[in-house]
Amino acid sequence: MDKPYDIKERAFLFSCDAVNAYPNELLDRRSEHAWSQFLRAATSGGAHLEEAEAAASRAHFVTLSRGALRELREANYWVRLIGTTKLRGWENTARLSVESSELIAIVTTIVKKASAKLRLGVARPGG
Repeated sequence: MDKPYDIKERAFLFSCDAVNAYPNELLDRRSEHAWSQFLRAATSGGAHLEEAEAAASRAHFVTLSRGALRELREANYWVRLIGTTKLRGWENTARLSVESSELIAIVTTIVKKASAKLRLGVARPGG
């Protein structure tokens, strides 16, 4: 299946995959902590991108996009930790790790381009 071109839709699907990967069985404290942190970061990254769509200025857009990038990096950290340490549900993490890395690369490019436009004085996100 082709991945969506729209970054907000792709981040939303990543969030859905993160929620669906959460193990259904009772988790021990270590697994619960790591999975909870991963879910918070994975879903927050997409939420920041949605907020960035409504940014009032290019500076606000850059700030929200940087927030998304921080959250996606955190999600990548936690999903790698779950997979590497083989915490409960780790079998579902390889695909999530790859997707979080790809999202990080895409959002990094968005932030760099928007920041460059901001430095050049382009005021609006669409401008």
